[in-house]
Amino acid sequence: MKLLWFRILLFFSILTLGVSFAYAQTTAIVTGVVTDSLGAVMPGVTVTLSNPTTGVSYQVKTDSAGSYRVPNVPPGPGYSIEFSYQGFSPYKVNDLYVNVATSRTQNAKLSPGNTLEVRVTASGQGVTLDTTDASIGNNFQVSKLNNLPVYSRNSPAVLFTLQPGITLSGATTGARTDQTDTTVDGLDVNDFATGSFAAITGNAPVDSVQEFRGTTAGFTADSGPGGGGQFQLITRSGTNEWHGNLNLYHRDNSTTANTWFNDEAGIRAPKLVQNHSAARSAAPSSPTRHSSSSIT
Repeated sequence: MKLLWFRILLFFSILTLGVSFAYAQTTAIVTGVVTDSLGAVMPGVTVTLSNPTTGVSYQVKTDSAGSYRVPNVPPGPGYSIEFSYQGFSPYKVNDLYVNVATSRTQNAKLSPGNTLEVRVTASGQGVTLDTTDASIGNNFQVSKLNNLPVYSRNSPAVLFTLQPGITLSGATTGARTDQTDTTVDGLDVNDFATGSFAAITGNAPVDSVQEFRGTTAGFTADSGPGGGGQFQLITRSGTNEWHGNLNLYHRDNSTTANTWFNDEAGIRAPKLVQNHSAARSAAPSSPTRHSSSSIT
């Protein structure tokens, strides 16, 4: 009987750890230090992080060292963070983009007075220095993905080569899948049956990806089981409004060069015409797609 209870407890412990691990792969952290105009740290400052497009809101207070930490934040754009303390002017930062699997540092300096609210925009500050760990990697946001000519849009694995120093094939044919780890919204999608790098199961269309992070070194404790690259993809989340879009992707010979051997032999490039169209609407809080053409 004791052995049975031990097995049940062990099962639920492993299940809990698995859920916690998956959740850590899909969230972010916002942290920072609040000081006054003279540089002295300010404990007890109310820090409110919110996203009006999704209705998500968090509120914490700074500790005795003037620092705060907001964990488990769903990644994405549109966040604002406000700092308030009695006797000081409120300080607000708009248009924050919170990247997946990273810690964004957002410090604040409050000035005495109650008559003026200081507003700052964070657009253009998408890349910030992460001083909370030693991980090395890059986050690729949706705005970058929309402007890149991705050849195949059926699998997000084609995005991995956007990370410097990564190739799908070549002289070394890349690393095997058991040396890397890939998740989509925290779920393990590694294709161990194929056994090659960037082979994943449950492919999500490129247009459904909100952002992804590729970490190549300095892994934290919540990283995956592989000793090589860690790739965490996040699909688009919904907002409080209805959206719809229509896309057309076209490719022909005008943008494709002939091969060197065909040119040398006087052979014209083979005819190439590719068209892909997609239409989609999305309800609030459901996955949405985005392109340069949209109907709201």
